[in-house]
Amino acid sequence: MKAQDLAMALPESIRTSLSSNNPTWEHWGCCIACHKLLGYKEYAILGRTRKFRIHCDCEIEHDKQQRVIQERKARTLEVQKIFNRLNLIPDSLTNAGFKNFQQREGSEKIYEIAKGFYRNFENEKFGYVFFGTPGNGKSHLARAVQRSLDADGWPTLFLDWPKLSELARRSIKDERINLSAIVRAAIDVDLLVLDDIGTGWLTDFEFKNVAFPIINGRQNKKTLYTANLSPERLEAWFASDKDGKALDEDGRCIDRIIGDCKFVHNKATSMRRERARIID
Repeated sequence: MKAQDLAMALPESIRTSLSSNNPTWEHWGCCIACHKLLGYKEYAILGRTRKFRIHCDCEIEHDKQQRVIQERKARTLEVQKIFNRLNLIPDSLTNAGFKNFQQREGSEKIYEIAKGFYRNFENEKFGYVFFGTPGNGKSHLARAVQRSLDADGWPTLFLDWPKLSELARRSIKDERINLSAIVRAAIDVDLLVLDDIGTGWLTDFEFKNVAFPIINGRQNKKTLYTANLSPERLEAWFASDKDGKALDEDGRCIDRIIGDCKFVHNKATSMRRERARIID
């Protein structure tokens, strides 16, 4: 911006003071955004009059936003300290994003929901459960949402359930694995993606130390779940282990998920099967 243009952008009273031989400094500045003159307010402190700068709403809001951003960065760093050495994201999803998602018949609805959830994340009141046929893009879209929010500075976490359950089993004998810190981070982030729940059999240890604490702790927080199971089969998965021993016979987990999430059926078929080629 040219010097004369910059001067003309100032309020008339300040331009007059700048050109006057006897300027009167009633104001210490001007907000570039709203052009409001920024003045002083006097206070009597210990018998002396002191002047303090008065800030406009623009500056106050900007400072507030900066504090929020710094807080998010600090929380993100804490999460990264815990997970940097853990490989809890499948290699196939490392670079999954909206741009490289291949839309196919049946995936139109879930694609628009995922993208809308990302764009309106701060105002969203519910998370989602993406369920449907294996290999039809549910995990890709959940990862796309998480990566996009992470790039915007939100504290996020993507946990693949099969890898997480394996880590939980290893933690029984390996004291270096701090399972409670992993669960705490999963609860605290602004967005958690718990991918591929309902895979394998849930054990009593995994239910009590991982699944229930996380799902219970995520109440009133935004979470994306992906599952190959229907809501009814997912409820049964939580209810008992492979031997029929009761785990969550009262349906506490599915009840909490239903309370915080909307279920979306991805009707697309498996891309892996479509790509398959049989050689005689």
